Amino acid sequence: MEIYIREQMYAFKQYHDFLVKPLPKTVYDIDAEDIEEFFSLLFSQLNQFPLYVTFEWYDDDYIGMKEELDKLDAVYSYKFIPQKSAYRLTKYGNIHFDILIFTVKVTNKNQLTEIINKSLIPYHLFIISNQNNVTFGEMYDQEDSVQFEMNDLTTFCKMQFDVPATYLVTNQFESMHDLLAILPQELKVVKEDE
Repeated sequence: MEIYIREQMYAFKQYHDFLVKPLPKTVYDIDAEDIEEFFSLLFSQLNQFPLYVTFEWYDDDYIGMKEELDKLDAVYSYKFIPQKSAYRLTKYGNIHFDILIFTVKVTNKNQLTEIINKSLIPYHLFIISNQNNVTFGEMYDQEDSVQFEMNDLTTFCKMQFDVPATYLVTNQFESMHDLLAILPQELKVVKEDE
């Protein structure tokens, strides 16, 4: 599978819609032709289980997702995050809804692939991290609503909304050379900017 990688500086508000503290050493903008396969291959290669998959789901189907996760024997939590501007147009008028977020503790490669395939929606929030380091501000629609705590071993991917690209934020791989060295053979880098 072909991927494109571009190294960039982290810049909250200017380029990135998530808050990272302390500042990360490296951020990579990655475009993959199959984002589900990319996540599965990369994090299986890292082999740093347990991993934590955090994703937005449909607020009116939380029971359906809970049933799917129970079938996988997954350990998970969920919460409804308040926000001011989410309304669904119905025949009765606009109905307000809150954002439903699941966080799943993933213990092996097969479980990772299953959860990615069941939960990744291109226009929803989707994060994979090697640490349980994602928190949310009080209101989901605020600019700093998605927050990450970093240390020297942190690596996470956050998918961008509405586009097939994703951010890889890491303190483990400080240069493009270090990152390319750990990529699985199935991932072919077609272009890299340094």
